[in-house]
Amino acid sequence: MNVSDRCLRRAWAAATLLSCPLWATETLRDFRPSADSSPFGATSQVKFETGLLTLEPGSLAQHTEGAMRHYSFGEPVWVIGYQTEVVDAAGREVRENHVCHTFFGDQMVDQRSDREIVGVYSDHYTHAIRLPEGFGLYFAADETLHWMAMFNNRADRPVRVRMKAIVTLIRERDRRQAMQKLYSTLRSVQVPHLYFVPPGRHEQSAAFELTLNGRVHYMGAHLHPHGVSIELVNSTRRETVWKESVGTQRPAESGVGVYSSAEGYAVSSGDKFRLTAVYDNPTRDVIDAMAGLYLFYTRN
Repeated sequence: MNVSDRCLRRAWAAATLLSCPLWATETLRDFRPSADSSPFGATSQVKFETGLLTLEPGSLAQHTEGAMRHYSFGEPVWVIGYQTEVVDAAGREVRENHVCHTFFGDQMVDQRSDREIVGVYSDHYTHAIRLPEGFGLYFAADETLHWMAMFNNRADRPVRVRMKAIVTLIRERDRRQAMQKLYSTLRSVQVPHLYFVPPGRHEQSAAFELTLNGRVHYMGAHLHPHGVSIELVNSTRRETVWKESVGTQRPAESGVGVYSSAEGYAVSSGDKFRLTAVYDNPTRDVIDAMAGLYLFYTRN
């Protein structure tokens, strides 16, 4: 199979979304005490997972049946953290880059990048997120939530894996202090999000505008292997908001850094931004890439 064929095959796998069956919404009721303490209230954890899935060889951003679920909490909660783990059929942690990214929140995610959402994410290099103290994503009782897990398998053979997720939260009944509600949005250097990088250094960017008055309190990046930096610039103010430089051709297994601030970065409606990602491809073939930024913010 030549380079062009592989690219087409992989792009097709990424663009083909399995329609989400009308599964019944499962109510998450097994709240267990969490070791992640907070002065804003007793913390709890809930866990869920996919079944055992088969990832097809050469697939990217694969939506696999069984990796999209509907949940609700059945009572009001404040989500403050989220983490995922991929394991093999024997339950052992998988170190290969099989997870593209995941999302857990109030709506189904598609290729658009301009919507306001309430949800959390993870990817291979950001296994876990913890929002700043006193901030959370508020979900009402019986609000339908969607979990979407997307996988990669760059190998030439199928693999069998499952994904486990843990959501850390404060139940409204356990909240002791007022919390600030966060909203979020995903911005990408390209839509559709998957693109291919030729050998050598490659830079790609996109401009966007935020129509809100508020403060950004948390940012996290989504990169594929050989991504070396991602930068958000406020073009209106001519200043860098945040830049994460991985510094090597393959992000460290310890993860890609995040921006987290209780004070936050002030945003005015109409502010224009530019998001830029740099990849350094050391191979002689094209490589797959994504470069996105999740922004979590409060509204004034």
